Amino acid sequence: MRTQEILPESVLCPNCGVEVELDEIERRERKFICPQCEKSIEMTDEVMTDHDQKIQSRKPLFLYIPPARLILLSITSMSLYEAYWIYKNWQYIKERDNLNISPFWRGVFGIFFCHSLLRRIHEDQESRSIQIPTFSPGTLATGWVILLIIANLVSRAPSIEASIIAAFISSFLCLVPVQNYINVVSEKMNPAQKFYGWSSGHIVCLVFGIIVWALLLIGLSA
Repeated sequence: MRTQEILPESVLCPNCGVEVELDEIERRERKFICPQCEKSIEMTDEVMTDHDQKIQSRKPLFLYIPPARLILLSITSMSLYEAYWIYKNWQYIKERDNLNISPFWRGVFGIFFCHSLLRRIHEDQESRSIQIPTFSPGTLATGWVILLIIANLVSRAPSIEASIIAAFISSFLCLVPVQNYINVVSEKMNPAQKFYGWSSGHIVCLVFGIIVWALLLIGLSA
């Protein structure tokens, strides 16, 4: 029997499905009024069992990875992974919203589609019903584009040192706040959710980066 258990800090309304934040009294009494549908809800054992099943079946709305992986692969792959990150998030959006777009080309030409991607993540209603974003999509996307252009210009200098410096121009820092937001939403949706695994795309970016860094270090020591 679970009738004596205190409810978690937030639950899904069994009537309308919205995420509802509960106060201490509501958690203890296992009753609340949903602010969305305005129904009085009693979280019985049967309702909680159904609730837990819904929570466990919820999938991330966007690419759910540790921020450390985003940083590591961005530096290792000399920003190639950032194009992959944009591609994967557009892929999530395409599948969920049934859009007629090409996530691959939006990743390749990420410099033109970063603004619209970050804006979509920021304005996504399902995500906002769980957690209100605090990042500025326009500021971060503009910063990312500017840093990417600077890194590209620096890398064109005829020296190995310039390529190494370009690799550490941290355009990825403009994506970290967005990734943190995605992760907060994903963890609230399903606390047992696992990070997106090391796919073939992750491996390709890693191997590419290792090869490029090896060539740079060999050239630097020659």
